[in-house]
Amino acid sequence: MKRLFLALLAMVVMAGGAIADDNITEIPIKKVPDLGLRMVKSYFPTNKVVKAVKNNSKDMKNRTCVLLDNDATIDFDKDGNWMIVDCRKSVVPMRMVPGKIQMYLSKNHPGADVVYMGREIKNGDITVILDNETELHFTNEHTIIK
Repeated sequence: MKRLFLALLAMVVMAGGAIADDNITEIPIKKVPDLGLRMVKSYFPTNKVVKAVKNNSKDMKNRTCVLLDNDATIDFDKDGNWMIVDCRKSVVPMRMVPGKIQMYLSKNHPGADVVYMGREIKNGDITVILDNETELHFTNEHTIIK
């Protein structure tokens, strides 16, 4: 739930919300970590980054968040690894979803699209939300947590 709140907070900030936080600052797109920009170009080749913000608050640990022109938001850690991919108005590209999770989804949720994917900082576990609002949790080895 905390991840969802942080993702929503990032979206509000990036959409121009009136939240005053000295820890969140808009940055030039060229300041987004190279790995993150390469990921955007690879998985979202038809989309453009329209805004980028840096979050230096204690909880976010130097995270960078980008807003794409399809309203998707992607949070990166300081090295450019994705931490949150929120595509509530589109879908997370399936090739971005780890292979074992793809297999689980095709077998257990055929036809469902991933609209959110979040990775835990501490243990690497992944939360996936589908377009039918099903929320699934996977270990860092990409096996389902029951």
